Formats: sequence, C-alpha cells, structure tokens
Amino acid sequence: MQKISSWDKMVHAPFKKVVKFDLLCIAMGMPIGAGIATAFLTGDIYQLVSWW
Repeated sequence: MQKISSWDKMVHAPFKKVVKFDLLCIAMGMPIGAGIATAFLTGDIYQLVSWW
C-alpha cells in the first residue's frame, strides 16, 4: 500500500473541478479582453486611462 502525503492531497484536485474553474476563467476573461482590444482599436483607451 502506498502512503499519500499531505502535499499530494493538496495538489491533486479532481479533474472536473479544474475544468470548471478553467471554463469560468475563460468565460470571464473573454469579454474583458474583447473590451480592452476594442478600446485600443478605437483609440478610447486614452480616455479610459486618465493618468497618461
């Protein structure tokens, strides 16, 4: 029988939870990235960032 260390218990997350977390991050990041890209393309980024 193999002994499972506490490090292995912390590091090895279930695969389904990892996939759900990744999809959540992608779903949140896409609109943010699209908004930033649109602001750069239209030149509105300079109005949004007022300290430049």
